[in-house]
Amino acid sequence: MNKHDIIIIFACFCTVLALGSCSSMMDTKPTTDIDSKTVLSDADGLNVALNGVYATLYNRIDFVTANAHQCFGVPAVVLAADLMGEDMVQEAQGAGWFWHDYNYEERQRYASKIYGCYFRWKYFYQIIGNVNYIISAENTASGDSTEIENIMGQAYSLRAYAYFMLIQSYQQTYVGHESLPGVPIYTDPTTSSTEGAGRGTVSDTYAQIDSDINKGIALLEESGMDQDHKSHLDYYAANLLKARIALVENRWNDAAEASAIAMKKPGCTLLTRAQATVVKGTFDDNTFDWTTGSTPFNSISSPDVMWGAEQLSEQSNVYASLYSMMDACTNVYYAAESPKCISNWLYSQIPSTDIRKGWWNGDIGKPLSSWKYGANINYNQFKFQWRNQEAHTGDIVFMRMEEAYLINAEALCKLQDFDGARNSLVEVGSRRDTSFAKRVAFLTGSEQTFASVGKVTTLYDEIILQRRIELWGETGRMFDILRLAKGFTRYWYVDGMITNHVNYLSKYAEYLDFPADYMECIFLIPQAEIDINPKISAEDQNPYVLQ
Repeated sequence: MNKHDIIIIFACFCTVLALGSCSSMMDTKPTTDIDSKTVLSDADGLNVALNGVYATLYNRIDFVTANAHQCFGVPAVVLAADLMGEDMVQEAQGAGWFWHDYNYEERQRYASKIYGCYFRWKYFYQIIGNVNYIISAENTASGDSTEIENIMGQAYSLRAYAYFMLIQSYQQTYVGHESLPGVPIYTDPTTSSTEGAGRGTVSDTYAQIDSDINKGIALLEESGMDQDHKSHLDYYAANLLKARIALVENRWNDAAEASAIAMKKPGCTLLTRAQATVVKGTFDDNTFDWTTGSTPFNSISSPDVMWGAEQLSEQSNVYASLYSMMDACTNVYYAAESPKCISNWLYSQIPSTDIRKGWWNGDIGKPLSSWKYGANINYNQFKFQWRNQEAHTGDIVFMRMEEAYLINAEALCKLQDFDGARNSLVEVGSRRDTSFAKRVAFLTGSEQTFASVGKVTTLYDEIILQRRIELWGETGRMFDILRLAKGFTRYWYVDGMITNHVNYLSKYAEYLDFPADYMECIFLIPQAEIDINPKISAEDQNPYVLQ
């Protein structure tokens, strides 16, 4: 990492405390160029630095020389992972944003500094680099010891989150691939003279993730402090993160225990049927006039939000944002030119008694062949709409209580506790579907019997199906596809219904049934890292075949 010129980003902390104002967190100056010792000397300075890290989780990222409109932090990474799966359909290329993700064309651009391979790598290592500086002050910063303990708990948890997102993006899932190359681990502050690290193994990476999240949770619990703002990780959200990690590692007891703790977050409740109701915005095909709808998924004030980012009008990114890509009832043309839709098969699994049927269009008689622009297209989504379209604001939700219950149900099911699993599942499902409890009353079984399409025959099938519906667009379907190891397809012809995917990847010979460890699902190490890190060579690159 000699003269490491951007892949590992150095911390440059802002001097204003306001959340979201820390644009200088993106600077590439070595910390020797700033008075980092002063910033990290006490609890107030550490809070400034921590707020800066949180601000990068959803803001536009400008270290790419182009394509910045599809580089808006964690929501951009999750959206790409959803579009790489089978449950989200991108109906048209439009302005081009995320089209390469949907068509599996990002990997071949690993030598570029404006596409996904480079963006993800640099972005999460920036977070890691910044929290490493915060953690380095754990035993030296002055101030209230309880507050410092809480700050460190958040920092360790954030580092676990960043490494977790990295390893899921740049390597196959944990189980069965433990000895494959992982990602470089850095736990100390980096400078321009820091030597680069090698990839290690998948097992090494998860060992670091487990260590960080466990320490983060312990510190957050010991501090006993309440969540200062929904934008900050707390003891309960960190436990939900641990549950996510445990699912990937197939540590079912840990997933069950951590999710059960998350479910106890004071003041946080599952959405009721009424609260989960989405009012669709409208779009006039002739005049292009629009109206804004309403949804609980654009506000951290929703009662089920455990962790999210509040977006104020002065912080809005009109184009580089989740809502510009998702809300097709708008005068911001990105989504209107390129609607994001639910797969027709998944939509068909939602009963008419389920309030979630209203989160999307059904078949409204407007297929792609007769559509030109806007939201009036078959299966268009309305789950993610601007909160205030004219001000271009909408909060970003990272974690909801519903996910905790769904993870708890999955883990208990794998532990053969079918009654407990069913109870957790029904807590969510009955708040969406008036007939849900009766429908699943006698389901048992801990095996997944189908991958992308099929018939529910076990309780585990139902849990995964409900996860796909409830968390659509929130957690990145591709990450689940990889960990579940069942493969996937974008092509189906079921009961006279043919797939609505505009690209079911027919350019690949095996397009009807992609294997569980399909290499195209895994990003390549950016060429920029190989060029400047002496511990990573071309031989360390992920498998790649030119198409």
